[in-house]
Amino acid sequence: MKLYQQGDWEGARRLFKKADEEHHAPAIVYNLALAEEKLGHLQAALDAYEAYVAEVGDKGELSAPAVLAIAQIKARSTKLRIESTPPGARVFVDGVPLADPAPVTFLVGAGHHVVIAQGDDWRAERDVEAKGAGDALTVALEKTVAPPVTTPPPLDIERNTPPANPPPPGDKTTKPEPPAGPEGFVWGAEFAIVPCWLLPVTKAEATNARDVASIVAGPVLEIGWALNEDFLFLARAFAGIGPDAKPSYAFMGGPGLSYQLFDAVWLGASFIGGKLETAGESAQNRDESVRYGTNLVFGAMAEANVILIKKKDGEWLAGLQPAFLLTKRSNDNTTFFFPLSFGYRAY
Repeated sequence: MKLYQQGDWEGARRLFKKADEEHHAPAIVYNLALAEEKLGHLQAALDAYEAYVAEVGDKGELSAPAVLAIAQIKARSTKLRIESTPPGARVFVDGVPLADPAPVTFLVGAGHHVVIAQGDDWRAERDVEAKGAGDALTVALEKTVAPPVTTPPPLDIERNTPPANPPPPGDKTTKPEPPAGPEGFVWGAEFAIVPCWLLPVTKAEATNARDVASIVAGPVLEIGWALNEDFLFLARAFAGIGPDAKPSYAFMGGPGLSYQLFDAVWLGASFIGGKLETAGESAQNRDESVRYGTNLVFGAMAEANVILIKKKDGEWLAGLQPAFLLTKRSNDNTTFFFPLSFGYRAY
């Protein structure tokens, strides 16, 4: 009823039919007649109104409006009688198959209509103009000598509309293929923001004997080779600068392996070498700026990259690569850093 009140008469008609099939009630049949009439299905509406009156009789709650609707439909319809030679042909009116073979009668509204009669090896068609004023019209169609005509596709009686054309034999509907994975040479470019934490040296008298935090930012470049769609050998390099003192700077790089998990995440690890330098407060005088950093040292870096968008020839990634540069603590500041990156990997 809500769909009917909103003007979705086709949706209401389908639900009324389903409701009547699951739990028949005369009131549902009456509502179905209302929807059919709104859709211009005059014969179906008439059949439903007459079925309601036949079931509840003249004393039914809605018998009076149903009888009135029957009279009005007949008064504004043309009673179309369709005959065929030979008899028993299947009949279509405006593409809708009739339940009974010819000869058969069918109510139509005013206007142009197409009537088709079809036998086992023949088909005839006729255009008719109906006045729609309670008149009657007879259409006779007969078998003619003509080449066999392909049977029209079956019609969706529930919706009164023809279904979509089926694919030709042997033609299977193809689904778009998912983007291919890495193959052969791969390369990538990302931008990374790298918070750093430098541990103090162990010499008590050293000026850099306290921990310090810094940050650098810059590009990450990678090249490599796909061993298969899920396993990459990569060489990465990073160079960045920061706001502290000279200013801060860092460069590092090295080889690594990366494995794709569930087509959504790349997990891996790299062996890296590099150098980082920044400025911090002196352990003896907080107003004094002193050098913090490393010489050329080595360490390990983990990788966790999430695939944001997968394209035909690459993918957009966002990730975190926690790492450390391990130093001799008596001279250099062992450094932990956590690159946060975003970029594109092509293959």
